[in-house]
Formats: sequence, structure tokens, C-alpha cells
Amino acid sequence: MRCGFGSDAKRGLRAERGAVAVEFAIILPVLLLLILGGMDLGHRYFLGHLASNASREGARYGVKYQVNPSTLVPFAPSDLAISNYVKTGLGYAALLDDANLPVTPVIVNNILTVTVTAHKHWWVLGSLPGFTNPQTLTAATAMALER
Repeated sequence: MRCGFGSDAKRGLRAERGAVAVEFAIILPVLLLLILGGMDLGHRYFLGHLASNASREGARYGVKYQVNPSTLVPFAPSDLAISNYVKTGLGYAALLDDANLPVTPVIVNNILTVTVTAHKHWWVLGSLPGFTNPQTLTAATAMALER
């Protein structure tokens, strides 16, 4: 006596042979968008963190090195000195891929505010609605000048 399970089981497997490839082809673009979009969003938050660190280090530099070492007379740090320190001394211009990294120090009522502006160019998400390309990231830090 023959059991009919063997022939039916083989026929069922042959009928679904290409189904896995078709399902994978359908899901692959969605999967790639999720993975690459997640990397793009992670890069945006990384650049925001770098801009925040750059503004904090620029403000710390401006507050700490405000005394002329030869005369020990306090003076306001120059915009160029703070900007050069952030861009070249710390290398944030290279990290943020922005050779013209805008660093704006402002002193009002003995409070130094350093603002750093960076630009994020979306790799994948720039073509989707709601993602402006480039996105402007701004970070500001305020510290009191100690006299």
C-alpha cells in the first residue's frame, strides 16, 4: 500500500520554489531604506553632538584664556582666536566636513556666547518630504567671563 503524502508534499514544495525570492525582492527596498535611513539619522545626531562640543570648547577657551600672559591684564578674547581654536586647534572643521565652519563669539554683559553652525547633507533621506537638504545645525554655549 502506498501512502499519498510523499507525492503531494514534493509537489507543494516545487510550486513555492520562487516565492521566497519574490518576497525578498519586495521587502529589500524597505529594509534598505530602514537601515540606511537609520544610519543617516544617526549621522545627523552625531553632527549635532559635534557642533555642541565645538561651541562648548570655544566658550571654555574664550573664558579660560582671557588674560594676557605678559601683563596679566584681562581682555576680551578675539573672535578670530576663538574661531581658529575651534576650527584648527580642535579640528572640528574637519570633523564636521565644513571648511568654512561658522563660529560666532559674542560678549554681552560679561557673558561669552559661542555659536557654531554646521550643515548636514542627507544621503538617503534628502529625497523624502520633510528633510531639507542641507539641514542647518546650530549649537550655542554661554559662559560668564570671570574678572
